[in-house]
Amino acid sequence: MKNRMTFKDYNSMWEDAAANAVAHGGIAMPSDAMTTPQHKKHKKRAQDSSKYDGRTKEGKKFVRRILASRNKREQNKLKNQDN
Repeated sequence: MKNRMTFKDYNSMWEDAAANAVAHGGIAMPSDAMTTPQHKKHKKRAQDSSKYDGRTKEGKKFVRRILASRNKREQNKLKNQDN
């Protein structure tokens, strides 16, 4: 015969709340997962990485400047090879 548990034994094992309940603030959620200094550093890095977005006016200006310097460098390289 199987060893059956009585309702009293079963009820004594029951939890009031789940072990991973987030309503009580016991688990860090993504918004507060980083400390304030870490979050500021992360936010600054994220802004800096998207600083030269090719769709913005500043980004297009940056790309033009880089391409112009590349062309100038190649022209100087060709000029030096001819001499």
